[in-house]
Amino acid sequence: MFSTLEQRPLVNDTISIKVNIANRSYPLKVTADQEEAMLNAVTLVNDRLKEYETAYAVRDHQDLLAMCALQLASELLGVHVVQENREAEIHSELEVLSELVKKF
Repeated sequence: MFSTLEQRPLVNDTISIKVNIANRSYPLKVTADQEEAMLNAVTLVNDRLKEYETAYAVRDHQDLLAMCALQLASELLGVHVVQENREAEIHSELEVLSELVKKF
């Protein structure tokens, strides 16, 4: 219902696709490498919109899109925090290993 794709190759490395989010069509230019991720993102957004529409009995697509954007941004920031913490742990472990190697 929400997600569709139309594809037309372009002269350069991008392709033109048309996606449907919340019953509105959006033309996009993406590289072939980005296409699958973009379509997965469209599916994710539309699935979230359906979830919120059902869970909160909200019918206004603008409100649903705002709720979806907030949730996805919050998840993305959470992933960044986890990644930064893991990078710090790895850096500390590498320093310990480096000191051990220097002793030999």
